[in-house]
Amino acid sequence: MLSRRPILRVDPNAVGDKDVPSQPSEPEYPHTSVFRSPQVEVHVRSPSVKVLRGKGYDVAQSLPVFGDHDKVTGTVLLDVGLCATPGRLTISFQGTFVYMSPNVGQSDGYVELARPERHRHVFFSSSETRPTGELDSPRSTTSLRDAFAASVRYRRERRPSQTSLKGALRPFPFSFVIPRSEQSGQELPPTFSSVAVGECGPRGRPCVERAEVSYAVVATWEAADGSDGAMLEAPVLYQPEADFQSLDGLQKESWLEIPLKSDRPLPFVCAVTLPHPATFSRSGSIPYFVVFTTTPRSATLAREIAADATISVSLLREVRIDSTTPLYAVPSPTSTPSTSSDESEFPPVASRRLLKRVVRSAPPSLAKAKQIPKDKPLPQLPPSGITESRALHVDVCIGFPKRPRYRCEPHQKHPPLESHASLPDGLYKGKIQLEKHMLPAFDWAGLRVKYYLEVSVIVGQDQMRARVPLRIS
Repeated sequence: MLSRRPILRVDPNAVGDKDVPSQPSEPEYPHTSVFRSPQVEVHVRSPSVKVLRGKGYDVAQSLPVFGDHDKVTGTVLLDVGLCATPGRLTISFQGTFVYMSPNVGQSDGYVELARPERHRHVFFSSSETRPTGELDSPRSTTSLRDAFAASVRYRRERRPSQTSLKGALRPFPFSFVIPRSEQSGQELPPTFSSVAVGECGPRGRPCVERAEVSYAVVATWEAADGSDGAMLEAPVLYQPEADFQSLDGLQKESWLEIPLKSDRPLPFVCAVTLPHPATFSRSGSIPYFVVFTTTPRSATLAREIAADATISVSLLREVRIDSTTPLYAVPSPTSTPSTSSDESEFPPVASRRLLKRVVRSAPPSLAKAKQIPKDKPLPQLPPSGITESRALHVDVCIGFPKRPRYRCEPHQKHPPLESHASLPDGLYKGKIQLEKHMLPAFDWAGLRVKYYLEVSVIVGQDQMRARVPLRIS
C-alpha cells in the first residue's frame, strides 16, 4: 500500500491575521537622568551614570555616560502653555571646547595680560526641530487631552521628593547617533577637564591654563514673535572604550629612525629613534634616542661632535581653532512624523505678512527697482581664530655621552666586527614623562590639538632639525 504524501496548503489570508513583531528602533537603557527648569525638563536615558559634584550644583549630580557605540536618547518635557504658543523647539546634542591660556595670540611677542581670554568653540552639533502651536488654526481638543493625560501619567511615575512643574507637560522624544570617523586620529574627543598652574613669560610669573571638553543635550524653545523663550542644558559624559590589546598577541617593540635635516651638506648625519607607532598614553612616557654618524668615518670629527654638540629635544603642543565654526551635523531620525512643506517649518508670522506686502506693492518700473540705499550696513566680521604653540617639556644636553653597543643575550653568539663598524658614533638616550592632565590629541571640525617632538642638534654654526608628529591619547 502506497502512503500518500502530505500536501502543503498555503492560505494567503493567514499572514495578515498575525501581527509580525516589530524590532525596537531605539535601545533600552536602564538609567534615566532628569534635569529641570521652571518650564522645561530633559530626561536622558543612558547605559550607565556617574555621580559628580560639578560647578553649578549644590549637591552631587548624576550624569549620564555614553560610549562610542551608544545612542543619546531621551525626552524633552515642555510646559503645555509653551506648547500652545506658536514657536519652535530645538533639541541639539553638541560638543564644546573651552580653552583659557595666557599664551594665546602671543607668537609675535610677549604681552602680559591681567586676565587670560576665555575661548569657547562648538566643534560638534546635531539637532532636531519641532514646531509648537498652530499658526493658522486654534489648538484642537484632542491634543490638549493627550497632553493632559501624558502629564497625569508622568506625575504618577514621579517620586514624592521630586519637585513638580507648574501646569501640564508634553513629551518630545529625541535620539542622536554618536558619529565615528573612519580615519584614525579624527575621533570625537572624550569628556575632559583640567586646570594646570605653571610659569609663563620672560619673568616666570605664575599663570593658569584651563582646558575643557564637554557634551550636553540642549533644549531651546523660542516663540514665533521672539517675545518669549526657554532653554535648558543637560550635561552628559562621553567616554569611548579603549581598544583592547592582548599581551600575548603583542609583537616585539619596533623602533622607527627619522633623519634630521640641515640647510647644507655636512660630513655627518643625525637621526632620532622613536617607538613605532608613535602613539603614547598620557599616563606613560616617550622614550627616544638621538644618534650621529660621520660620513665618511672620522674618529677626530666624531670626538669633536661627541664633546661639543648641543642636543635639544622639546615636546610641543599646538592648539588651533579656525575662524569659522563648522558644525558636523548628523541627520538624526525624528520620532514624530514631519512633512517637507513650508508650513511644517517655523516661519515668523511677521515675515509672511511682509512678504505679501512686498509682492503686492512691487512697482512695475525698472528704474525704481534698481535704487540702492545710501546707508548700507557693513557685513558682520567672522570671529577670529586662535593658534597657540607651546613647549611643554625641553631637554638640553651638551655632547653625546654614550656610544652604541651591541647587546648580547645569554646563549647568543658575539656579533662580528663588521656589525660594530656599522654602529653610530654617538648616542643620547632620554625619556619624557607625560601627565594625566594633558589635553588629548584630536582633530575635529575646525579644532585641532596636535603634539610634536622637535629635535635639534647644533654643531658649531650648523644645525640639524626634525619635527615628528605624535599622538597622545
